[in-house]
Amino acid sequence: MKEKKGTRESLSRLLRDPSSLVLVLTSFIVLILFVIYPLIVVVFTSGFDNWGAFFSKPRYGRALLNTVVSSTLSAVTATVIGFIYAYAIHYSNIAGKKFFRIIAFIPLLAPSVMSGLAFLLLFGRGGMISQWMNSVFHVELDLYGLPGLWIVQTISYFPLAYMTITGVLRSISPNLEIAAQNLGARGFRLFRTITFKLALPGVINAFLLVAINCFADFGNPKLIGGNYSLLAVEIYGEIINNEPGLASVMGIILVVPALLVFWLQNKVLSKGSYSTVTGKPVSGLKRITTSRSTDVLLFIFNALISVFIISMFAITVLFAFTKNFGRDNTFTLDHLMKVVFSSSSPAVMNSLVLSLVSAILAVAFALVLAYIVVRKPFPGKKLLDFSAVLPIALPGTFVGLALIVTFSKGPIVLQGSAVLIVMAMLLKQMPVGYRGLTASFKQVDKSIEEAATNLGANSRKTLTTIIFPMLQKTIVANFVYAFMKNMNTLSTIIFLITPKWVVAAVSIFNYAETGTYYWAAAVAVGLMGATLGTLGIIKLIFRLKVKIFDF
Repeated sequence: MKEKKGTRESLSRLLRDPSSLVLVLTSFIVLILFVIYPLIVVVFTSGFDNWGAFFSKPRYGRALLNTVVSSTLSAVTATVIGFIYAYAIHYSNIAGKKFFRIIAFIPLLAPSVMSGLAFLLLFGRGGMISQWMNSVFHVELDLYGLPGLWIVQTISYFPLAYMTITGVLRSISPNLEIAAQNLGARGFRLFRTITFKLALPGVINAFLLVAINCFADFGNPKLIGGNYSLLAVEIYGEIINNEPGLASVMGIILVVPALLVFWLQNKVLSKGSYSTVTGKPVSGLKRITTSRSTDVLLFIFNALISVFIISMFAITVLFAFTKNFGRDNTFTLDHLMKVVFSSSSPAVMNSLVLSLVSAILAVAFALVLAYIVVRKPFPGKKLLDFSAVLPIALPGTFVGLALIVTFSKGPIVLQGSAVLIVMAMLLKQMPVGYRGLTASFKQVDKSIEEAATNLGANSRKTLTTIIFPMLQKTIVANFVYAFMKNMNTLSTIIFLITPKWVVAAVSIFNYAETGTYYWAAAVAVGLMGATLGTLGIIKLIFRLKVKIFDF
């Protein structure tokens, strides 16, 4: 009886506040239409015959095994490298820390498929290093398949691991480490028993983030994988062959490892406490740093990773600004004029427009969702919250697959429209903003909004005139994140693009696959330039309210 009374009361309050009612209904409609409904359609599209076909063909089983193996290996190595890289910056006395931070940020400006392109330019059969190895040592490099894919995905996604782990290491209070040292813990024992345990949430979250991206990665496996096929590539092939049922089966199977990773994360993190903020004064305490010999090793490690990243970006720039680097090194702007600034090649401009629109809508929707979930009582709140965070657990390939299968026919047809591309981008980036804004709302005293309500402000006015200004820094930070991810996305939208709405990441992939590397490089440079230019404008507008380049 009490539950019914509570439900009636919350519903009654909602009906008395038309603005909140509109926000709640709109949120339910959007999430049901673009999250829940596509999931149901994919499940029913799969069909028993297609499940039987999947399990009867060995190549699909190999693709599944390859996906798990390569994603796990890449996630482990990217997380290890990200941790060591971040540890060197926060726990050592090495020189060049600011430089290393910038290097870790650079790969985030480009889509992961650009790493595959650069790898081909360096280590492919006609790559610069491959040719040099063959001419000097008579060694033919063959890194296609798992070895090359492992390297490329590790380098592509190590910055994500670094960013996640560096935030945790930076927030660890030195008081526990100093106390452990006073009790006799030194060197590796101090690291193992205190520092690493406190950093474990960041390490696990980094592994999760990289693993999800590797599961969904399409461009790199297609370019580098060779005969080492992955599920994302098989899904793409079935969509091209007009087999949505079989593609749906593989999409559902692709979700299972991703959900397993989330389950493992929650399982591990629920077993211990990792809090270091105790309320005790720590001002004046200096973090315990590594020994000089360890500093040398950490510097060498970070330097090697930096050289590898710089080489990959340098070779891309060289191909973009020469006629055909290695064969004709004449400087030229023809490639940029042809594929970036030409009206017949709008890929970079499409990426910029679609990414900006999607980022704005994603942050606005996340703000509305966080506001009503935290502040407003209404029936179905748990369902709305679950639907809002669900897309973050789904590989981008599956999100794109679900949208194209659902809206290519039926009562609502959006195939070939920019709307579907924007929604795909929004669904993948909105949950991050929603989580951050939910946490921010919980830190804001509710009495401020109650005072505004008592003075006659409705939910819409409270949200726009009070909440938005108070959370502006968090909102802008989430907008920057969503914009950068949208500019670089490929796996989520590979099924949704059309000749009219082709985007830069897809153009890079298409040009690289056909061997026109100079055009692929030119689009990559144009994409990075557009991203940097937009971020620079945002920095000029908001100045100290947001730190874009401080990682």
